[in-house]
Amino acid sequence: MAVSFKWPWLGVAIPCLLIASIGYGSHFFVFRKHFSVEKQMGFQLALSMIWLSYYLAIKKSPGSPPQNFKPVKGEWRRWCKKCRGYKPERTHHCKTCRTCVLKMDHHCPWTYNCVGFGNYAHFIRFLVWVDVTTFFVMCELFKRGLQFYHDRAMPAYLYDIKELTAVMVFLLLDFLVLFTVGILTIRCLYNIATGYTQIESWERERIDSQIQNGRIWKQISKNYEQLHGKKMPKLVSWNASWMAREAEASREVERDDDEPEVDSNFCIDDIIFPYDVSFFGNMTATLGPFHTWMLPWGGPTSNGLHFKKNEYVDDDQLGLPWPADGGHQEKPEEDIMHEITTRSGKVFRRKWKKDPRENLSRKEWFNDFGETLNDFGVDVEAEDEENDELIR
Repeated sequence: MAVSFKWPWLGVAIPCLLIASIGYGSHFFVFRKHFSVEKQMGFQLALSMIWLSYYLAIKKSPGSPPQNFKPVKGEWRRWCKKCRGYKPERTHHCKTCRTCVLKMDHHCPWTYNCVGFGNYAHFIRFLVWVDVTTFFVMCELFKRGLQFYHDRAMPAYLYDIKELTAVMVFLLLDFLVLFTVGILTIRCLYNIATGYTQIESWERERIDSQIQNGRIWKQISKNYEQLHGKKMPKLVSWNASWMAREAEASREVERDDDEPEVDSNFCIDDIIFPYDVSFFGNMTATLGPFHTWMLPWGGPTSNGLHFKKNEYVDDDQLGLPWPADGGHQEKPEEDIMHEITTRSGKVFRRKWKKDPRENLSRKEWFNDFGETLNDFGVDVEAEDEENDELIR
């Protein structure tokens, strides 16, 4: 769940206090007595990189679309009711920043800024520098703690009480920071490597839940017909055997009324996510060229309005922009038992597993972590879902 503060400046003040207290406190009370000058300079350089990347993550704008932006063929035409303009792909309106954000990942209360196309590289560098530095501090403080433990039989007057207290206090604080920031770093790096934003990862979970309960296909079929001007063909799972796919391919493309629209094995992996280009391509799309990944000025080189699609998009059976349902989540019918008749005449019944989230709209739906779009900072009230349409 997202953190929020009554006074937003606290979201910046708390990290600043932790960086200063752990970094400079550990240096003053512990490290300056045991480190060489070169090692102290290296530690201070790492601290400086934390401050610089944090400042850039706070001050650098994630980017907003121009007022004259026009969507292109094959994309969703989405209107922002508050910015009074069309939104490019992967763009959302932030309720806190009160503007549309290019390739929005989430609104971060710890930077009091949105994390998006223009500043994601600064944000991830900040996280990485925090992880590297706090891991170093933890190791060094732990070594000093072990030394104190080994010397526990010494008389108390031989102990440096200030240093012992600093080791215990800063080791605990440092571990908590490393643990919490480390989890966020892993999540962000995984999303970057796979081409997702946190919002798109959330959308994937939502779509997956609808595929499992079968509620999504009515809307996708409608979207397919709107974009391609014909009925949606029978969808075949790529996880099926090669012979099964060949057999399906040799059949009539247009589905019959008595034939199920979707293979029973069809899953979320059969819907191609268009922005997952490759591991290296995904990383450079967010962080910029490889040699600039850890440099303060490194960042993406595109404009944030249009994004490269992977080579498998042309093979996608749906050929719809992400998300395939357009975010128009269908509410379930009363019954949860369905009879399906195949072309051969065989009848079987499928019972959908009831999920309390089935009755929720997209604005209310939450994932397994309890996260809603609101937790990522998205202003769902700015979306004009009724007038969203696909451009043919």
